[in-house]
Amino acid sequence: MAQQERAVRTRRAVLEAAATVFAEHGYTAATVADILKAAGVTKGALYFHFDSKEALARGVLEVQTNQPLPQQEIKLQELVDVAMSVAHRLRFDPVVRAGARL
Repeated sequence: MAQQERAVRTRRAVLEAAATVFAEHGYTAATVADILKAAGVTKGALYFHFDSKEALARGVLEVQTNQPLPQQEIKLQELVDVAMSVAHRLRFDPVVRAGARL
């Protein structure tokens, strides 16, 4: 069980580091070395979870939508909630910024 938890933490650290690097430099300028340095993991750990930089970018895009909002009785309110959430997350969440940039 401890190995599985460590794998989950490592994957999350790699995704967050990649998101930060992609948000700052863009996909083309981002290097695997930059991501490794930001994540503080080995190349083997990164490639255990993601087989390429493109797969890593796809992983960032997938996790950016993992925060559902509660349903509202008035659907217009749901749209407002989504817009406000995205606006807030664009400013403070590197995963969402990276997704927007990717």
